[in-house]
Amino acid sequence: MKKHIILIMTVLAISAALSAIAAAVADSDPAEGSVENLVVLISDFGTSDFYVGAFEGSVYSANPNVRISTITHEVATFNVAEGSYLLGMAAMEYPPGTVFAADIDPGAGADERSIVLLTNDGKLFIGPDNGLFTDVMNELGVASVREITNKSLTGRESTSATFKGIGIYGPVAGHLAAGVDPALVGPEISDPVKIDLAEANIEDGALVGTVAHVDHWGNLVTNIPQELVDESTLLPGDSIEIAFGDETVKVEGTFGTTYDDVPEGEWVAFVSSLGRLEIAINMSSAFDALGIEAGTVVRVGSI
Repeated sequence: MKKHIILIMTVLAISAALSAIAAAVADSDPAEGSVENLVVLISDFGTSDFYVGAFEGSVYSANPNVRISTITHEVATFNVAEGSYLLGMAAMEYPPGTVFAADIDPGAGADERSIVLLTNDGKLFIGPDNGLFTDVMNELGVASVREITNKSLTGRESTSATFKGIGIYGPVAGHLAAGVDPALVGPEISDPVKIDLAEANIEDGALVGTVAHVDHWGNLVTNIPQELVDESTLLPGDSIEIAFGDETVKVEGTFGTTYDDVPEGEWVAFVSSLGRLEIAINMSSAFDALGIEAGTVVRVGSI
């Protein structure tokens, strides 16, 4: 009888220990739906040089087990506004826990801060403090921002003032994806740079906003959301005037629902599948026609 009691007590003790271990493992697991060891890259490096390979290599050197995903390396050269838009749009589709390393930096210099931004949905962004994370901050919210001062995370005695993606952002992203505490990168800051873009609104009955991106076909994607378009008086088939910048550049077109609402070679504006107002020339390039770049103010109104 005594042996049976001892056996039962032993089984109960083992069961309790196993339950405690399982609970500890569950507590240490990442949040539901989050991801580990994933770094996402975006830059204006292009793909004809070695820079993209070096960028990826700097991540792997810090974290050989990392997985790397790419948004694009074809952001218009030096165009921080376009980089901000593309990063913000893509980042929304990645799960919490994703680490992003971004390098579009026309003013790269020794005095410019490098930062790590944590969003409210648990994603980390590493890059220059030049407004590149404006859309991310607006869309995902800001939990904290830190300046990168801990040089040990770069794995280098010194870093170049140019191509910080390779010298700083890549290595730091690799370490953070491996689980390094973001608090170790450096002190928290409260004044990250934001791009001063024209906020989408309606002025005197016209839609006003900014060209956020020039796509592969030369179409001009704006920051004007469908909700604002719906509030306007524009209806499919309406004749419109589209003015750019200081409004010295103007074209006439049609407000429609898709490209072929107008004859080939004519201007059209419509809400795209992205839920933003898009300006295009049917079967041609709006960018080639006028040279309009991301960051340009645009105004669309009836005539």
